[in-house]
Amino acid sequence: MPRYTVSDALVLRRSPLPSGDVVLTLLSEHGKWRAVARKGRLPGGNLARLSLFHDVTVQAYRRRDDDLAVLTQVRLNGALSGLTRPEAYPYAHVLAELTDALTVDTHVGERLLAVVASGLRGIGSHDDPEAVALAYAWHVLELAGLAPQVGAAAARPATVGDSPAVPAGPVPASAEATDTVAAPVCDRCGALATRLAVDAGRMRCDDHGDHVRDVWLGEDGARSLALAVRGPLRAAVLAPPEDRKRAWRALQAYVREHVSEVRAVTALARESA
Repeated sequence: MPRYTVSDALVLRRSPLPSGDVVLTLLSEHGKWRAVARKGRLPGGNLARLSLFHDVTVQAYRRRDDDLAVLTQVRLNGALSGLTRPEAYPYAHVLAELTDALTVDTHVGERLLAVVASGLRGIGSHDDPEAVALAYAWHVLELAGLAPQVGAAAARPATVGDSPAVPAGPVPASAEATDTVAAPVCDRCGALATRLAVDAGRMRCDDHGDHVRDVWLGEDGARSLALAVRGPLRAAVLAPPEDRKRAWRALQAYVREHVSEVRAVTALARESA
């Protein structure tokens, strides 16, 4: 590969070193990669441009393919000031850390950058950033091929690459006026599913669910999960689960089982307990 490359990317993670350098985890159209910014902790310069969740264009240098890239130039394309709000910041971490965990061993394709960027924009601007984070977290799992099987096909694919995927304004109690999909169904009998079988990655009805191990979501929670997985995402944001505490516990249990421990998800699940 060429020694110098130029990429558009999102900053997912920053790890400062004792030397003053900063190791960054970046997400671009070609996947996740790591690079070092020399003296990145010094005031001004690259520090301001390489904050978490920033949209940047970077020039990177590698002597050999297996070397850690060194950033030689950084241009800031956009910063989402809304993500610094206390009510939004934890949810931005959920999306960034989940994306980081999913891209360790799983190829998710170039669509991931557009989806994560859309989700961060929604979290930063929407009146209900929690609803956006829940919907996008499940959808990112779907892109990685790890989402639960909800047993329902979407009426049409979700619009995730641009702003219409995240509607503005307050979230109504239901999404009856928006695009909808068929209800999630039990994989054993085809009835309306209200439980998530975490270990099996499938939906179950009350009659066929394991009442000890499965997470009960209720009808609205199961429908919201199905919308997030199958789309359209707009409807999932407009119809969030009523029981947010249970929704975070379900996401935590599922991510822990099928991906790894994601600290931001665990923290929100504990706060909701």
